[in-house]
Amino acid sequence: MLLSSRPLLLIIVFMAKNNLFIIAAIALMIYPGCVNDPQDIPSELNTNPVFGISGSFGSEGLGINAGIDEWTVQPTVKEGESNIIYSALFSIDKCDVNCQPSLEFSFYRELPFTGDPNEDFQKTINPGPVAFVASDEERDSFNIILSTHPGLFMSGYSLWLDSHPPGTNVFPSYESIIGFEENLNVCFQSLAYTGCNYSQCISFDPSTLVPCLARIAATMEDERWVKLTVHPEGTSPFNIEWANGESSQNILVPFLQDSINEIFASVKVTDANGNFSDLKQTIRLQNGVVDACYFPITLMSESVNNSTPDFTAGKARITYTDENGIEWSSTAGVQSPQSFMNITNVDFFGLSPIGQTAHKVDLSTTVQLFNRSTGESKWLVLQNVTLPLSPQ
Repeated sequence: MLLSSRPLLLIIVFMAKNNLFIIAAIALMIYPGCVNDPQDIPSELNTNPVFGISGSFGSEGLGINAGIDEWTVQPTVKEGESNIIYSALFSIDKCDVNCQPSLEFSFYRELPFTGDPNEDFQKTINPGPVAFVASDEERDSFNIILSTHPGLFMSGYSLWLDSHPPGTNVFPSYESIIGFEENLNVCFQSLAYTGCNYSQCISFDPSTLVPCLARIAATMEDERWVKLTVHPEGTSPFNIEWANGESSQNILVPFLQDSINEIFASVKVTDANGNFSDLKQTIRLQNGVVDACYFPITLMSESVNNSTPDFTAGKARITYTDENGIEWSSTAGVQSPQSFMNITNVDFFGLSPIGQTAHKVDLSTTVQLFNRSTGESKWLVLQNVTLPLSPQ
């Protein structure tokens, strides 16, 4: 609890036979508490070494204990426009602004608010995994652009066979921009009045940004054979599956000119990301000339960066400022899939003299911290972390 430097004079008096007698005048130092001061939650937080961390930052060991070697810890509650942040700041000598060195753990309150500080705190700070706040560079959604273009057989119609994008469209072209967070699965079909039939079904994870597409080219090898060649697009290597079981890029298909004038080819191509295209199309043969019914499709994915404050709710941020004033933050870059935080225990710790509550929170974490200026990153690995956090 912070102390006031102004004395308060306490006068002890009594009345006797209508006369006022001053018995004693004692100057006492009275120290009223500051309701919003983090030092009030409670006073032993900064002298009890139970609050601390143990682990490593990059190749260096990192050990901090409040109350030892001038390290202190301060729980605070910060109010923003659309969130409230529970924070625990480890620093030297109770520093709370621009501290170096310092290590701050921040937890963003779950939405919506109930209006009860203790209930809101318990909804946000409870045992279990905690996600990290996404950086400005983090992709949280994707714009998918699907386009069709005129092919060799333009007289006919084309349509999308599922709800992405919705409805049907008339050939020769269609374009739609759709926001996605999950996989895209869509089928496109074109039918020409000449009898050409073309369909392509696509499965695509937008986060890979590069879809897998395919087209088939056909050439006459001689009067008896047609060579089919699949041209894949996407991330190599590709796995190719023809309908006849072959897996090479080129296959030979027998052709008896006297009995047939078209071949219906089918091939599935899967790329290294697991995206695939399942293509079926007519190969037409007439007067010794072979043509593949080709209706080009363009599929593009554009990431949309995280910019919505609501994405912070229920998540955590870690910021380390070294002794040179260089800030390393978990939100200054895109986290690796190996990053994690897990709260293992939450215990009520005590009340301050003015009735504020404090909780002791135990957790472990492995997270990348980024230098925003240079882009350099280091791993912060903490096996034992004990924080004080308060709902008020």
